[in-house]
Amino acid sequence: MTGRTSDTGATSPAGSPALRREPYPHALLDGLLDDTTATRILDWLERQASWTLERTGLYEQYRCTNILDLLFTPSAGLGTTLLRAADRLEEVFGRPMERRRIEAGAHKLVAGQYIQTHTDVPHDLTETHRAVVSLAPAAVPVTGGELLLQHSRSAVDDAVRVRAVHNRAVLMELSDRSFHSVLPVRSGIRYSLVLSYWAADVHRQPHPGRHAQAVPAPLLDFLQRIGAHEVPHTGRRAAARGHRVRRRPLSDHLIGTHAVLRSWGCEPDVCTAGLFHGVYGPLGLGTALLSPDARAPLREAIGAQAERLVHLYTALDRRTDRPAPGGGFVAGVLGEAEAAALDGSTVAGVFLISWASLREQAPGIELSGAEREEILGRLELFGSLIPPPAAADITATLCS
Repeated sequence: MTGRTSDTGATSPAGSPALRREPYPHALLDGLLDDTTATRILDWLERQASWTLERTGLYEQYRCTNILDLLFTPSAGLGTTLLRAADRLEEVFGRPMERRRIEAGAHKLVAGQYIQTHTDVPHDLTETHRAVVSLAPAAVPVTGGELLLQHSRSAVDDAVRVRAVHNRAVLMELSDRSFHSVLPVRSGIRYSLVLSYWAADVHRQPHPGRHAQAVPAPLLDFLQRIGAHEVPHTGRRAAARGHRVRRRPLSDHLIGTHAVLRSWGCEPDVCTAGLFHGVYGPLGLGTALLSPDARAPLREAIGAQAERLVHLYTALDRRTDRPAPGGGFVAGVLGEAEAAALDGSTVAGVFLISWASLREQAPGIELSGAEREEILGRLELFGSLIPPPAAADITATLCS
């Protein structure tokens, strides 16, 4: 099979990506990442990433389940990568890209795995543009696994064929024409970063959800001003199902999480923080409506303690928190050189928000046995800091 575009002369250097119109708007770009960043991200994918096998009628691949851990590997440079790709998309397609709406994923394909022809048509709140970056170990080159950009579902022979070359990126504008597939890998391991972007000139109306009447009007107005109704919330994917999840506005999820916390009898600051959890980015990566480096606007809107909980929801390294001698907890906090001392009610509040976020998505989520045991252990650890209705509901719905 010979594609209509070969690798020779098909790509542009990192500084000058060129828009190609056929079979649909796209660009091929070598060196999107600097060499050091590409090497570090590949090393992380090989050594530290966790993978789950996904099999559907459309594809067979491994999906990275802990890419957010790159947040605590700042030397890997994923944050810089997201912004650099946004800059390149703007250059190529001539449209502004949202910096507060970015999603990152990673896939791995081994011998025999593939992705069949499909197109991801932007609808509701799905992304409008995508950057796919191939990463491949130099010692074991990938054979097969070419990405095909096709005129139609059946047009393969005249497709643009992009080999899985290390640090080669494909920038794509998604539409009903953006058919693409990945040929079966013959040998080697094909890693790819999949970065999703939203054009800033696409606007949507707010969808307040059924619990909005319980939220004070000024807080609803603030959510709308920061664009929570325009940002997609995909939720947590059910384990090992490989199904596409429904998209809904982030505001729906935030308002629903607020309702869960109120139903549990949580403190007002915890409920308010639940309404804004993740606005600094989910665990610091991805869709950020507000910059964690400019916290004053949210602090003024909801108060210092509620804003602190929102910040800790993003910044608290949940892998490091532990009880401190004499009471309270110590934990790593993103951006702070040393572990922070935190009172028990603050740490419990952060976890209540996390659990309410999961509870709001039930029953469409599945937790592993280890996750359920971890929640039960924390409920016991926090004891009276957890309202009894919350402990009962969490145990019955998330840990049963």
